Amino acid sequence: MRTTPFMIYNQLTRELQKNFSEMARLQERLSSGKKINRPSDDATGMARSIDYKLTINAGEQYKRNIDEANNYLSFTDSIMASVTDSLKRAKELALQGATGTVDAASRLPLSKEVGQIRDHLLSLANSRLGNRYVFSGFKTGTAAFSSTFTYNGDSGGIEVAIDKNAKIAINIPGDDAFSNGVATFFNVLDTLKTDLENNNVSGVQSAITSIDDSISSAVNKRAEIGSKLSRLDDQRKRLDSSNYNMKIALSNTQDADIAETIGELSKTEIALQSLRESSSRILSQSLLDFLR
Repeated sequence: MRTTPFMIYNQLTRELQKNFSEMARLQERLSSGKKINRPSDDATGMARSIDYKLTINAGEQYKRNIDEANNYLSFTDSIMASVTDSLKRAKELALQGATGTVDAASRLPLSKEVGQIRDHLLSLANSRLGNRYVFSGFKTGTAAFSSTFTYNGDSGGIEVAIDKNAKIAINIPGDDAFSNGVATFFNVLDTLKTDLENNNVSGVQSAITSIDDSISSAVNKRAEIGSKLSRLDDQRKRLDSSNYNMKIALSNTQDADIAETIGELSKTEIALQSLRESSSRILSQSLLDFLR
């Protein structure tokens, strides 16, 4: 088949368009820093990049949840530390009041201080983090205990997701946190206060056991919180490591090798310049042949 000038022209046009398209693709890769800018660049790589991004975003959300849980549990632990210290002071007062060398008049100021400790515990039990009462279960808008030591919250455990299939409770309901299993800390101290006021030595002596049980309960709650904080720390480290690896995989999948791209762009520019020069000579010769 005879090659006509028009066929030559069409072939050269296609080659020029191909080179211009390749140059535009490389320039876009260079400006964006990405070797995948649209699905047509690499459909499989694009799908893999989306999966990596979703995993990274989920990991970042879990880390935010962990930070929230850490803040909530650390705040709760600080309260329970104050509760433990207060109960230990109440025990010291009970031990003083339980001795036979102390008279009725001397037990009255002890009773007054025990009452102050009881009221302080009530204040701690109604602590808020932001606008949430931390010991009210799900009823975070309601103070946990009334002035008569009645529990107004519920037993709900507030959970946050720290991984795809893992949650952790960040609160301790007040009816558990401020109880030794038999009586609330407030009732224990209220009874001690009354016994000191009434010079009831045997009652004061009995109260020491209840206070010891209350201290043990508060210490156990702190141990539970410490275990959860340790778990959160381990989980955050695992998520940090996982997200780091995902970001490397994402970079390897979608990021362009700038040096390589510059090299390819230079080759394309040289090829385009050569094609232009060749096209110019071929078209000029074809035009002369046509005029003859």
